[in-house]
Amino acid sequence: MSGYIDLHNHILPGIDDGPRTMNEAVLLARAMVAAGYSTVVATPHSFEGRPTPTLINERLSELQEELKSLSIPLELLPGSEPHIDPALVDNLEKGSIQTLNNTRYLFIELPFSQPLPLYTEELLFELTIKGYQPIIPHPERAEALLKDNNLIHRLHQAGALFQLTWGALTGWLGQEAFKAARYLISANLAHLFATDAHNAASRLLTVDKAAASLDQITTPGNASQMLTTRPRKILNNQSL
Repeated sequence: MSGYIDLHNHILPGIDDGPRTMNEAVLLARAMVAAGYSTVVATPHSFEGRPTPTLINERLSELQEELKSLSIPLELLPGSEPHIDPALVDNLEKGSIQTLNNTRYLFIELPFSQPLPLYTEELLFELTIKGYQPIIPHPERAEALLKDNNLIHRLHQAGALFQLTWGALTGWLGQEAFKAARYLISANLAHLFATDAHNAASRLLTVDKAAASLDQITTPGNASQMLTTRPRKILNNQSL
């Protein structure tokens, strides 16, 4: 298969813990194309409205021009990965947080090792009331969720969707993440998958293997839904 869409990728150079230089970003772009991707949403880490949507789009345009000059067939779209923050709704309404391709869909990154903020469920509910659709990336890596499956369901009931990392299905992220990913799949709460790639190696190498594993765990054709159909709906602002 090819024509994959990646909703979660740290491809922009010199903006977070992804590529440090344009050359490194180009290497990641080449790896994405080699892995079957034609579209990537650039989702740099964000906190308190920084980096701004303006900066994200400037870096995205610069990289897109570089890829075009090198005949690398990869379309880049804007996004971000905001860390959970009590001012998140205010910052969204001010226009200082970049949603996924300017849709109502947005990531909210939870802490990996600390307890979830007490306002987490309230924030998710408020976002849905205001017309946004929050997506929690890599829930299989959040320690609070690993310890309490009921919390996963509560966050979903508050309005969240979940985006798992492909590498979790192959054990690349460790046994705990693997078990958490399997649980989310069994509970029908694995709504989306993405690479969360930060460089040209690592997570990209597991996509085909992970996709085959997903089809075995669920039903044939489900991986294709996760690689193309569902991400396209997100980017078109359609309901899943």
